[in-house]
Amino acid sequence: MPYTPSPELPAFLQSLPKTETHLHLEGALPFELLQAAFPGRFPAPPPSWADDFRFPSFNHFMELFAAWCADYFVSAERYHECARVVLGNCARQNVRYVETSFHLPVAAWTGTPGRDICRAILSATPPGLEVRVFAGMCHNDYTGAVREVIDDAVGWPELTGLDLHGWEDLPLEPWTAEVWARARAAGKFNKAHAGEFMPADYVARTLDELKVTRLQHGNAAVDDPALVARLVREGIGLDMCPISNLKLQARGLRSLREHPIRRLFDAGVRVTVNSDDPFFFGNTLTEDYAALVEGVGFSRREVIQVVRNGWELALLPAEQKAPHLAALNRLETAPS
Repeated sequence: MPYTPSPELPAFLQSLPKTETHLHLEGALPFELLQAAFPGRFPAPPPSWADDFRFPSFNHFMELFAAWCADYFVSAERYHECARVVLGNCARQNVRYVETSFHLPVAAWTGTPGRDICRAILSATPPGLEVRVFAGMCHNDYTGAVREVIDDAVGWPELTGLDLHGWEDLPLEPWTAEVWARARAAGKFNKAHAGEFMPADYVARTLDELKVTRLQHGNAAVDDPALVARLVREGIGLDMCPISNLKLQARGLRSLREHPIRRLFDAGVRVTVNSDDPFFFGNTLTEDYAALVEGVGFSRREVIQVVRNGWELALLPAEQKAPHLAALNRLETAPS
């Protein structure tokens, strides 16, 4: 990103035991794996890695995904290899808890059993890292063979929950609430993307219809004080992605200083920071935290609170969270 972090900032960020709860595995494909899979086809990284690159639209982003990444994910073995590198990179950044998603329709398109994909991802987990796998799908995916996979996924023990992603401006079809309800009844924890591009009333509708307690992005909520108050009152978490939002120009975002995470945090909303789709944005989670400091203007104490939010929202028993929360408390009280 176009700023120079202060010399001591990387060491501080590395010291934080972090969570990563908004990470699309297909969108995190390591470039070296892509080059190895298709020799000579991709001689240089995508142009979107440039600091000043901006996607003109979400459609352009999806077109880039189809051109660069779609052909890679054709087997459980490919998911394992991708997860092995991605999760290893997380661990090296002192990330200790990850929630990652894969695009569930791939199971139907490739004939790869979805449970095999889940197992492949989980088996790539390095020591010291907790991983939870979510199945993502688009608003219009409940049809044909994909519908059968979605219905079946609700019962997979390897799957933590469901996530609605893709084009927000597609209709929120009735099947979504029905499937999300069945998943909840089966003990799954569900999420949904909302408010990255669509307005605050769409965020409220997503909460009302899908009964989720965690939103991916949620930026637009900042425009409705009553909705912000609801997020605080109900403890709804927003898994936000500053660099992703800037490069996608989400809701006309022109600079990190304009990012709504500042106002939402100040209002008491439980925001977290995440990398989203590192393959397309050329970012790491550490760089997103650096952007939070140097680009948005968060203090170190505020950064620690954002990390703490991640642990408070993590799908872990209290005894597993306790050592990480204690480490954050020590960092917060340490002499600067």
